[in-house]
Amino acid sequence: MTLRYIEIFLALARTPNMREVASRLYISQAGVSSAIREFESELGVSLFDRVGRGVRLNEKGRLLSSNLSPLYRQLNDSLAIVVSDVMVGDLRLGASTTLADYVLPQILYDFKKKHSLVSISFDSASTKEIVQRVEDGTLDMGFVEGDVHSLKTKVMPLSDERLVIVTSDRDFAEAGPYPIASLTDGNWLIRQEGSGTRNTFLASLMCMGLSPKIFLEFSNNDAIKSVLYNKGTLACLSPLVVASELRRKEFFIVPVYDVEFSRTFKLVTHRECSITPLLQSFSDAVQATFNLVKLNF
Repeated sequence: MTLRYIEIFLALARTPNMREVASRLYISQAGVSSAIREFESELGVSLFDRVGRGVRLNEKGRLLSSNLSPLYRQLNDSLAIVVSDVMVGDLRLGASTTLADYVLPQILYDFKKKHSLVSISFDSASTKEIVQRVEDGTLDMGFVEGDVHSLKTKVMPLSDERLVIVTSDRDFAEAGPYPIASLTDGNWLIRQEGSGTRNTFLASLMCMGLSPKIFLEFSNNDAIKSVLYNKGTLACLSPLVVASELRRKEFFIVPVYDVEFSRTFKLVTHRECSITPLLQSFSDAVQATFNLVKLNF
């Protein structure tokens, strides 16, 4: 059974005249008759009554036609969309916290506005969790800020960022710059295991043989910021996370002169999965945003 048989059957169901159907489909009348006979043979039922030199749908034919017509139209519409320039399909995306909260929401909005037929699902998690979900195929594409150690994924750098040390104590911040070693005994507020921000901060200190006094660990940046208003607390965060508080002069950058907490935002895909035009289009939108916006403070 082929789609051509279905096309011929539905055409003859709409217009029970073999000559007209043959002319419309650019085949011979014998070709129409042969296709209908083979279609009926494969189904094992008769779909038309032969009346004189003409045909008309019988009960089985009417039932099949009424059910098959909308499905065939839907199939043709779907095929037309796929081969056109219209973007359609499902995007399963995920990002680590900073990107999920401060970079991607507007990109997602703009992309959906431009491609209304695209269905987008979006989750936020730690870098480690996002990479695992790309590995197991539950995400098509991930965006992370931490290091990726996975043989199953492909990683593309998007943009570099420098984390900043912040406090709510203005006098303390303005007394800098400091050597980082002099700050390690502060009450540090950091993200939980698996966070890209945490890994960048601790790895930079470890390279200098240093380890901070971890006062509290949190699963999200908002919790850190709420506690950071307490005197004596310090945090190392993305400038994107504290931009509003810095502008309102609620938080202040603590300058240090002997270390930089640099990291790279990355796009992660599965090594064995092809990049569809839809995924490529979204990837291009993300890269364009990173090219336009300077993320470093």
